[in-house]
Amino acid sequence: MQRLIRRVGVSTAAAAVLVALTGATPTSLPEALCGPGYAAVDQDPIHDAATGEALGSVHLLRNLLTGYGCAVTVKSAYAGTFTETRVYLAPEHLPFVVDQGSRRYAAGPVHGYVRARCVVWGGSMTDPSGVVHHHDRANPAIGGAVTCF
Repeated sequence: MQRLIRRVGVSTAAAAVLVALTGATPTSLPEALCGPGYAAVDQDPIHDAATGEALGSVHLLRNLLTGYGCAVTVKSAYAGTFTETRVYLAPEHLPFVVDQGSRRYAAGPVHGYVRARCVVWGGSMTDPSGVVHHHDRANPAIGGAVTCF
């Protein structure tokens, strides 16, 4: 069993290195960051508003057994470069959870109880010149996208 756990850890580390080297975003990376039992619910890209260049994506996942949700922001541009990266999850009637800071590859994961609730979620990235880019469906009135379970 310890060998299996060690191999899973090495596989996750290898996926992170692959993202760093290629700038690609494997579909399994958000699940690996959130942990076992989480499945993709939604995602939203982050684009440079001026050029349209894809910079990354924000992912919302959910664990059906536990009722918890998870969000991560994964960089596809500037991967390997420390830039301000943010992800947040705000389940209805529960505390707002955020992870932000100077990150090389991803922000998060952040977790919150989402069963039978609506949740506001989203993220952003700052490019090396200091311009903040929000995910495409970010609603200025509430700060993010809304998903109800």
